[in-house]
Amino acid sequence: MLALQKGNGFHIIRVPISTPTLLPHTTTNCYLIGNSQESILIDAGFDQPNTKVDLEKAIRENGLAIPKTIILTHWHPDHAPGVRQLVDWDPIVYCHPLEKQLTLEAISPWSKLSFLNEGDIVPVADHNLTILHAPGHTVGQLNIYIPSEKVLLAGDNIVAEGTSWIGPPDGDMSDYIQTLNRLKQLTLTKIGPGHGDWVTKPYEQIDFVINRRLFRENQIKELLVNHKRLTSTELTNIIYEKLPHPSVFDVAKRTTEAHLIKLINEGFVLLDNSFYSLKD
Repeated sequence: MLALQKGNGFHIIRVPISTPTLLPHTTTNCYLIGNSQESILIDAGFDQPNTKVDLEKAIRENGLAIPKTIILTHWHPDHAPGVRQLVDWDPIVYCHPLEKQLTLEAISPWSKLSFLNEGDIVPVADHNLTILHAPGHTVGQLNIYIPSEKVLLAGDNIVAEGTSWIGPPDGDMSDYIQTLNRLKQLTLTKIGPGHGDWVTKPYEQIDFVINRRLFRENQIKELLVNHKRLTSTELTNIIYEKLPHPSVFDVAKRTTEAHLIKLINEGFVLLDNSFYSLKD
């Protein structure tokens, strides 16, 4: 657990919750923001008892109020369903409206759901949180920017180690790269990632992710030049020779497919009967 604290008792606390997420990560970050009078929770982790245990321990240790607001960066099973463990807080849960149905399914039977959009301001403990609609990893991904602290809570747009997977059905590589370039325009001292430790060199990390994605795109083009035509499975097997665990092959393939969709939309690649090739 790592907290940023101001003299007035305002905290931003990263609470890593053990979750069955994708390697190399073994925890998902939740963030507590506020003071003894009011606080907000960003993301609720996985639906398991230790989610509530770990969060309430962090609340006690830092003298925070029980959150009555939970903002979900996105609906994925390691970020949203932990709401079910927190129902006795009687929270109002927020997500982006594009993820209404998926979020309702993720947190059911809890149904106190409201929505946040680009540019909304959420006050807490005399500080303002600025809501960013930051699609790419999911269509309704929310990021939370705290201007007074120059801190960005990036959901799965940024992870501390490696890069996030991006892919169908609701991920979009073009949106993702646009989002990353937009995040670079913020004034930042730290990024709170969806997984892993605080990112203390925010611009370097964003550039690393952008460069990794562009490297993969160029790699796909080169492979299609050399092999003429390949399936997404064949491309993934060549590109990702060393995966941390076989269980992540599916999301690696979906990331490959997200790159291919982007290249098709840009007119560089053709799809014919499951085979991809470069356009002449």
